Formats: sequence, structure tokens, C-alpha cells
Amino acid sequence: MASGYRSAGVDFDDLFDAYVEGPVAQDSGRRVGGTDLSRRYAHIQYGSKRADVGHRVNGMDVSNLWAARGSATYRLPFHGKGYSASNGAKTNSTGTVSATVSIQMYADGTYAIRSGVAGGGNGGSSTVASGQWLPAGANASEYEIQITGSSPTKASFSTSAPSFVPASNSPSAGVSISVPARSANYESDNVSISVALRRAGGNAQVSSFSASVSASGWV
Repeated sequence: MASGYRSAGVDFDDLFDAYVEGPVAQDSGRRVGGTDLSRRYAHIQYGSKRADVGHRVNGMDVSNLWAARGSATYRLPFHGKGYSASNGAKTNSTGTVSATVSIQMYADGTYAIRSGVAGGGNGGSSTVASGQWLPAGANASEYEIQITGSSPTKASFSTSAPSFVPASNSPSAGVSISVPARSANYESDNVSISVALRRAGGNAQVSSFSASVSASGWV
């Protein structure tokens, strides 16, 4: 339901980003269903100011209270965390030993980070982190996603979204390392994976995590 407050014929809901989390701005004196608009829109600390809208509180335009539409940015729960995968070959195994950490951003607004191993007599994967990337009340069709990684020294990094793609593509990325099972080799690496989200016409929010992988032969 629209707020009912307008500037130049445009409803405030199309001028300011919706509240998602964190502190709220000071009361604006304007209410919808008994609730002040400062509990409807994101605090300006999460975004940027838009042009004045001609509505004032204590002599100040309310555009100084809330983040302009498409400008608010928030970090996802995995930001700053680390995830790992390690695979050691079993004696007498052959082939290749590998370990992988990957992320997928789903079109339904959720994400999953997985840790997996393959070869050397081992196999399997598990979800080590999952959650919601889409802000409450938002539509995934309004978002684009980019997934990039720092330059690996030993591992390989792949991504389906080196540049921004529609969230409906469910983009993914991962870092993997491998060695021959029948060897004395040991390799490890650490890659920083960054996920950038942006709403159409808005600034990108970037959340990053560390992916550590290692693999060793049995000889």
C-alpha cells in the first residue's frame, strides 16, 4: 500500500528505500496506519540523500532523514566470516583429490555457501551457511548480482557473474584446489569472495567472505 505522501506527484515509497534493519531516523510527524514514516523508510546513514521533497519537520526537509530509493546498502550475514574445505587422500587411492568452497545466490532471495571434497576416497558436500539476501518486502526482480574473487595463487576461482547479472540467473561462484592422490603434494590457498548486490538505479552493497581450501596426496 502506498504511503499517501507525495512529492511532485510521486509517492514517498518510490522516493525512499524501505526500512530493513538497524536504527530509525527521528520521527517525521507523518504517519501511515499510526506508524511514523521513519519506521517505514531506511535511515539515511544506510544510503544517500535525494533532492528535497517539500515536506519539513522542525524546518528540515524530510529527505535528510531517509535513504533515497535505491541507495541503501546492508552487509549480508556472511560478511567478514571464513569457510574452509580440506581433503587428504586415503592410502592407495588414485586420481585427483580436490576441495571446494562455493556460494550460490538463488532467485528466490536466499543464498547458500557450501564446502565440498571429492576424490582420494572421499566425497560429499555440506551447507556451511545459508540465509536471506533479499530485504524484506523487496522483489528479487529489482536486483542485480556480481560475484568476484581475489587472485588465487594455487587454487582456481570461477564465477558465473564476473559482471552484474539479473538475480533471476541465480549466479554462483567457487574456489577449488586439487592435487594427484598418489603423490606427496600438499597445496592450500585462500581467496576472498565478494558478492555485490544492487537495486536498479542504486549503489552496490558488497559483502565478502574468506574461502580457504587445501588438498594433499597420500604418499
